[in-house]
Amino acid sequence: MKNRLPAITDSMKTVSGIAQERIREAILRGTLLPGSRIDQNQLAQELNTSLIPVREALKKLESEGFVQIIPRRGAFVVDISLTDLEHLYEARQLIEGQVAYEAASHLTDADTARLSKLAIELQEALNRDDYDDFTRLNHEFHFVLYNAPGNKYLSEMIAGLWELAERYRYRYMFVRDQHDMINAEHQAILDAALVRNAELLRTAIERHIQQTLKGVRALAAKDIEARRD
Repeated sequence: MKNRLPAITDSMKTVSGIAQERIREAILRGTLLPGSRIDQNQLAQELNTSLIPVREALKKLESEGFVQIIPRRGAFVVDISLTDLEHLYEARQLIEGQVAYEAASHLTDADTARLSKLAIELQEALNRDDYDDFTRLNHEFHFVLYNAPGNKYLSEMIAGLWELAERYRYRYMFVRDQHDMINAEHQAILDAALVRNAELLRTAIERHIQQTLKGVRALAAKDIEARRD
């Protein structure tokens, strides 16, 4: 591992839950690299905990698609797969596009006001290269839409797909020449939401996902090629 994980201190959350968050974050940031074996003893030491919560955390991360546990070999960060990437974003486009379409007729004035404010904050976060803040705001922006129809099962399904996509998408945020395009895509989503146009909103969301896939796919392919060299 490139950097040590912060030790777990007292919290209302369970130790395994905190370990799960820390390990997931290390995977997203590339501290734990795709395909690498996870040293559970080292993790337990760095997190200042025993092996039991680390193992529990890894089992949960396996169910989320971040980790693969192989009997008698250990736990590994799930490797980059272009096929998996394509399938994941295909699912996102189908589900998020349709939910956005349904959201158009459910958006309140408070929702559109929130979207307008978030669009400005997203642009500001990108301008100052604050990717942690951008990630948080981006999630909130999109889920104002996805929560609007009031279907908790669809919201939870999309949230699960977003968690899986995050391990691919996080690095895309660091590509500076994509900033203007990302801002323009969010503006198109906002414009469609403000007029409650269902078709425009679905199209804006689908194009946003397609463009993100294009950028993430290029980075993933480059990572795979670099590991072959």
